[in-house]
Amino acid sequence: MNTFYMVFVEGGNSPTHRHTSEESAEKEAKRLATLTKKKVWVLATVKSFELDLFKIEDCRPLDENGLPF
Repeated sequence: MNTFYMVFVEGGNSPTHRHTSEESAEKEAKRLATLTKKKVWVLATVKSFELDLFKIEDCRPLDENGLPF
């Protein structure tokens, strides 16, 4: 998993931009705190979840040489 950071302004909308470094997120948090005069949070990834809906398996018969053609 690639760690990334997001910045959330208290009472604001959901964050959308991914920062690749903590330093970048902190810089943006300071900028937004100055601009909005609100508390700003730097969020870091902890876990991710994915739903794998399909398992694809090739079931075509092989010829006598073990080749599918």
